Amino acid sequence: MPQLDSLRTFAVLLVIIYHWFPTGEGFNRLPNGTIGVMVFFVISGFLITRILIDNRNRIQAGQSKLADTYRNFFVRRALRIFPLYYFAITLVWLAFPQTSDVDEHPLYYYLYGYNILLNKTGNWGDILSPFWTLGVEEQLYFVWPWIVLLTPRSSFRWVIAGMIVIGVLFRGYGYTQGNLDGVLTPASFDAFGLGALWAYIVTERHDALPDFLKKLSVAAALSLLGFIALQFLPGDHVLVVLFQRLFIAALSLFIIVRASMGIKGPVGQVLNNKALQYVGRISYGIYVFHMLVPGFVTPFIMKVFNRFGFTLTLGYWSHRFVSLLALLVVASLSWYLFEKPINELKRYFSYTKPVGKSVGQSVG
Repeated sequence: MPQLDSLRTFAVLLVIIYHWFPTGEGFNRLPNGTIGVMVFFVISGFLITRILIDNRNRIQAGQSKLADTYRNFFVRRALRIFPLYYFAITLVWLAFPQTSDVDEHPLYYYLYGYNILLNKTGNWGDILSPFWTLGVEEQLYFVWPWIVLLTPRSSFRWVIAGMIVIGVLFRGYGYTQGNLDGVLTPASFDAFGLGALWAYIVTERHDALPDFLKKLSVAAALSLLGFIALQFLPGDHVLVVLFQRLFIAALSLFIIVRASMGIKGPVGQVLNNKALQYVGRISYGIYVFHMLVPGFVTPFIMKVFNRFGFTLTLGYWSHRFVSLLALLVVASLSWYLFEKPINELKRYFSYTKPVGKSVGQSVG
């Protein structure tokens, strides 16, 4: 599903726009950061749940074991996420003191509980503040596999419905407590649940696909109208807190469903662009480094140029352009020199290994 990589590109660019430009002005009149994060969460919910449902069916067919499946799932996720995550927070802790709360509370970061700390401090000035989403995903990975693998097939749709409802209700609870940020994991359940819904349809209810697509189109149209209406309300309004993420996640699901099936026409040609797909493949590195590059890498580049007699003075837009180029270079180096070699170790933890036999072909 290469078009999903292009969607990742747009999602990470929205996050960059949100963090690199003034909030509430120009491009950032829309909640770009929330939109980008919800796209990532829905994609993750879809892909992860699809893998888990396929493996649950293999367990029930006697082709694999529960413990082996969970071990392989968690190790594969760890190989993809842990190395770069721990490299980044250690780099900030050692090389850039007083830029992050990791100085005083390292365990929250190293144990993937930073979103819990951020919920307490509200310190969005932390240079690692975007890492709250990584905490949310990792916390979900501890629990969600057991839910998918152990829930009876006939009951799983109710689990998905429950996740979507809990996401909205939890944000409502947070609102009553004066907490509007929604960085705790249950506050994002609806986005993951909508992604899981698509995984359920394509793996378990393919016969219901035409009806699902019709209903999704209606839901997306209503969500678009709802999202537009919410833009006329203040950001701390209860309706915005409760439903803005849900509307964005539903719209994201609409696009993700079609991209996973292969969009045709002009939009499909854009999503099939190899450059966009490449940026999507390295989007994790872009996300991890996008707060570090403007403040540390770009100034270093300027010093290097000045050292060799080239006076480099960057204005508002040129600074961001150079930072974007530098970010793409840093993320590319990270992918080829660090992430990809580690990622290839997944072949030793294949889901399709026959019970009691050697490692087989890797999927997912």
